[in-house]
Amino acid sequence: MKRCIGVAVAALAIAGCKAPPGRPLAPSPSMTIEQLAAAVAADAERSDIASASTVRSQLAADALRDAQACLERMPQAAACLYSHAIALGLKARAHPLQANEALKSMLDALSAAEAADPEYDQAGPSRVKALVLVKAPAWPLGPGDTEAGLASARRAVALRPDYPPNLLALAEALTKSGDTHGARDAYRHAQELSQALPPSRDREDWLRQADQALGRH
Repeated sequence: MKRCIGVAVAALAIAGCKAPPGRPLAPSPSMTIEQLAAAVAADAERSDIASASTVRSQLAADALRDAQACLERMPQAAACLYSHAIALGLKARAHPLQANEALKSMLDALSAAEAADPEYDQAGPSRVKALVLVKAPAWPLGPGDTEAGLASARRAVALRPDYPPNLLALAEALTKSGDTHGARDAYRHAQELSQALPPSRDREDWLRQADQALGRH
């Protein structure tokens, strides 16, 4: 799920469960919900490039801890509900045997975040929900649902039509649904939107995704 979705990660020692560099062992009581949400997002970025299962497991635990602290402060805040969803996604990645349950809880948290603020993180709740529904196995193995994922992706684009990740999510959902022409158009639009942005790591990542997908279509 994107963008939850890079920064370097140091290997974690199995013994002692050392936290990633620069991270406290527990969130400070003075941390705001915005700071806690940013900590979860940083863990998601680290997890994206982590190769060791112990690293991914520790990052998931850190993210769940910070998301829970956020929920304890403001249980109905979109930032906290969304961060909890992202943390559950990290748990699903780190612990495949628990993935089905974690993904179902993730979708519930995303629905709650969408109800609280559908435009949070550039329509993040509907965008991330779309990716989960499209990528997850369908029933009875998982909560995947291509049709629902496509509808969620369309909501994200309707809310934030100029945000490239929303078009990338829509393109992926269209691909999964068999609409290769529509998917190609969405990838091209995402490419055009990204090219118009100032240089950044995110811009390069979005362009890479669009370019690679267009090369396959």
